[in-house]
This record gives sequence, structure tokens and C-alpha cells, in this order.
Amino acid sequence: MNSPSTKKNAFHKTFSKYRNTEVLTANKEAVLLLLYEGAVRFLKLAIQAVEKRDSLEKSRLIGRTQDIINELSATLNYKTGGEIAGSLKSLYDFMSDRLVAGNQDNNIEKLNEALGILVTLQEAWQQAIASVKTENKTAEQR
Repeated sequence: MNSPSTKKNAFHKTFSKYRNTEVLTANKEAVLLLLYEGAVRFLKLAIQAVEKRDSLEKSRLIGRTQDIINELSATLNYKTGGEIAGSLKSLYDFMSDRLVAGNQDNNIEKLNEALGILVTLQEAWQQAIASVKTENKTAEQR
């Protein structure tokens, strides 16, 4: 008979395969939203780890958040994005600074600053992508 931990491991493996397939087959917009979703989730968990005084977990989760922010920053398209890309780069740099400072000082306030920006950007991208999809559907119906 399978133990609960064996069932849990099997579930995690199945979910991980599903998530990998989702990422590999997603369009650019969906990948962008998945990155923001991950960054927000990891940073919230990092804040919880600070509250629990779990330094290893805090550092691991802040590192994951930082990796995502680095990826978002590295993929900015300055030709297409122009001034917006420059503004995003500044926000990503600021969030990175907040993550480093929050990690060093176990400062939840600094981590919350980065979280607030991430959530705001995530919501803005969700709205922008939904708006473009709506415009595309309207154009197709004409």
C-alpha cells in the first residue's frame, strides 16, 4: 500500500510535469504572467520565513524572487518598449536593491516594498494583456 508521503511525492511529480508543459507551450504573455506569479508567491513565502526566523528558507526564496526579476530585466526590449522598458528596468533595479537589503537586515518592510511593486506590475500586465485580447477579438469580429 502507498504511504501518504509516496502519494504526496507522486502528486508533486505530476504537478511539476504539468507546470513544465504549461510553461513550455505558453505564449510570451502567459510566460510573463507566470514569472510575475512566481515572484509574488516566492516573495510572500520569504516574508513568512522572516517572520518564522528561518534564515535558510528566507534566503532561498529571496534568491528565487531575484532570479525572476533578473530574467524580467534581461528580457526587456528597449527597441519596442522604449521609455517603458527603461522605467521597468529602474523598477527592477529598485526591487533588487530592496530584496538585498531586506535579506541582509531581515527587514519585512523592505521586502514588502518590492512585493507591492511586483503586485502592481503583475496586475498592470494582466489588465494590458486582457485588453489586447479583447481588442483582437473585436477586430476579428468586424
